[in-house]
Amino acid sequence: MSAALTACTEDMAYKEGEVVASGGPSVPKDSYYIELQAGAGVATSFSWLPGACEDGYPVQYEVVFFDQPANGREVERVDAGFKTSINISHKQLNSIASEAGVEPNQVGSLYWTVNVSRGLTEAISAQRYNLEVKRLLGFSYIPPTIYLVGSGTEGGSNAADAVPFRTVGDGEYEIYTQFSAGEYLIVDDPQNPEHSYAIQGSQAIETTAAVTAPSNGIYRITLDFNVKAAILEQVTSVNHWFCTKSELTPMEYAGRGVWVLRDHYLDANDYWVAVPPGSQDDRYHFRATLAGNALECWGPVSSGEDGKPSSIDPANEYFQLKPYTIGAFDQWGPKFKYHASVCEKTVDIYVDMAANPPTHRFVLK
Repeated sequence: MSAALTACTEDMAYKEGEVVASGGPSVPKDSYYIELQAGAGVATSFSWLPGACEDGYPVQYEVVFFDQPANGREVERVDAGFKTSINISHKQLNSIASEAGVEPNQVGSLYWTVNVSRGLTEAISAQRYNLEVKRLLGFSYIPPTIYLVGSGTEGGSNAADAVPFRTVGDGEYEIYTQFSAGEYLIVDDPQNPEHSYAIQGSQAIETTAAVTAPSNGIYRITLDFNVKAAILEQVTSVNHWFCTKSELTPMEYAGRGVWVLRDHYLDANDYWVAVPPGSQDDRYHFRATLAGNALECWGPVSSGEDGKPSSIDPANEYFQLKPYTIGAFDQWGPKFKYHASVCEKTVDIYVDMAANPPTHRFVLK
């Protein structure tokens, strides 16, 4: 009896089925040329012939990149789940090409194939397709964080007070900050910088020498190190906008990307004749004016937001901000609505464009 039970147990032991490798890459074709683009959402579609598992269960796929056609170094794997195709962004392909040794703005070779797996069992296709890739005109090294330092910056020359940029994407950074007379540098590490940068026209450049700060004022700086792009815009005003009265109330710059409107009475009475007395119109957003009189609305993340916040807790995601340019906003929206606890009350309102993500908050007086 014991021997029979042992045999039965061994027969019932789980064994993963053998995996059959993919028939190989399909698209892009072998020796395909890609000139990488920096735009958001730009991607190249990869597809391949399916693999299988002998137990009939679905298999998972990865696109595998190498730096040589045979016996090359594996550079990167991109998970495709259970699908036999995937869109890979050009920024990710740029990073993969960099890992493979291709220099910025140069053409180099990548080789790709497909790995099939089920559980711990996997099989990689022997077929590799060549990609000829022209990299973005960006920096070879993309720091995870960057900072402003120097006598002309809000932090001054003390490295401990360096002003951090907000990282908004892979190699993309943003900061709202004030410059004064003096110099500045953009560095990867304020205490011990290995890489330092500055802005020259519409380009980001590498330099070890501090450069003269822009004219006195408050600025938004947008950097994309993938293409060495820089946008420097002076922010000439930030205002609270009360939708019903089309009323702008100027806010004061408090430093390090924060504006404040102090001791402001939130007049949320409704001025529409047709609505019942005692009702409230509580719609608002913020408006920023940039150099050249370009106007932006800083409103809710969802342009169609029509609800009210559950509280005035500063951590409430409702208060997060997103910029909208001319044509994407009007008198009435995108709009927030005041929480009932601040209507007909005096408050301080803070707009924090240095937070990640940017946000605003109310403080009852």
